[in-house]
Amino acid sequence: MHTDLTSHHEPTTLVLLDPTHHDGETVLDELHDADTHVALVVMLSGRTSAALREYAAAEGIALAEAGFIYLDQVAERAVAPGRAVETILATGPDAAHELALAASERQVARVVLPPSSYRLDRITVARMHAELPTAEVVVAGMSSVG
Repeated sequence: MHTDLTSHHEPTTLVLLDPTHHDGETVLDELHDADTHVALVVMLSGRTSAALREYAAAEGIALAEAGFIYLDQVAERAVAPGRAVETILATGPDAAHELALAASERQVARVVLPPSSYRLDRITVARMHAELPTAEVVVAGMSSVG
């Protein structure tokens, strides 16, 4: 996991992005003014990284470079007054593990997951509840998940 670090002492909102699915960035719609420290996470493995792999191949660049380009573009859209935005390039095969690892280094208040992660792998949501019992776990566009 590569992290572009900012302060880890304030409550953080972890946001999992999915560049492959059409609704993979709806997570940004779930950000509020109270989310003053946001950590954007993109996976370099699994189904969610297919679009990044295609982009990297088409541009003749490394997958990690494609991930950084994507994160930079999304980070620009996530910026708001009073909000620090951090980017995390996760290299492991398991989104739940990568999010838990990122959370272990931060004071996490919320975890926001894209709808695709709930449709494709509901275990990730359950594991986030189990591994981060004090954090609110939100699936973009859904009122309540458990």
